[in-house]
Amino acid sequence: MRSRTLWIGSATLAFLLLAGCNIRGFFVRYEDEPVFHGPAQEQTQTQTAEATAGGANEKGAGVYARICASCHQPNGQGIPGVYPPLAGSELLQGDPSIPIRIVLHGFQGRIERGGKVYNGVMAAWGGVLSDEDIAAVLTYARSSWGNSAPEVTPEQVREVRQKTQGRSRAYTEAELKQPL
Repeated sequence: MRSRTLWIGSATLAFLLLAGCNIRGFFVRYEDEPVFHGPAQEQTQTQTAEATAGGANEKGAGVYARICASCHQPNGQGIPGVYPPLAGSELLQGDPSIPIRIVLHGFQGRIERGGKVYNGVMAAWGGVLSDEDIAAVLTYARSSWGNSAPEVTPEQVREVRQKTQGRSRAYTEAELKQPL
């Protein structure tokens, strides 16, 4: 009897945890409903972006689809109130050392973009991605969804990685405004 009660309790807890993620306003409160895209739409968008770039940034599109799209969405629009958009992002399109630092060491804290407030955490990917991968994904994002910033090179990533190698915490917006 005890094992059956334990099993029912465990199953109920697992169900509530999984279902709770989908209860509007329970864990995440959306100001606007997010738009999620399935694999077929992602593939079409990736193919369109590759055709636009002449197929030159296939690696960046692949890294983006594998690592970034789940939060920032395949269309670069993010999730309102949770993950900021990359389409039209000033941080992404400005000084390339800023998005390089964000990808290497992560980002945390409050920012406001397009009249919407975001207060979250982005994981650091510097220990997972190579300089070439970071350059490719940032070049892809800086030239997609209407963005038109210059490419990022592996040498730029390597230089920022070396200058920030002692950093052990995510950046805040105020810290990113300070020069390297």
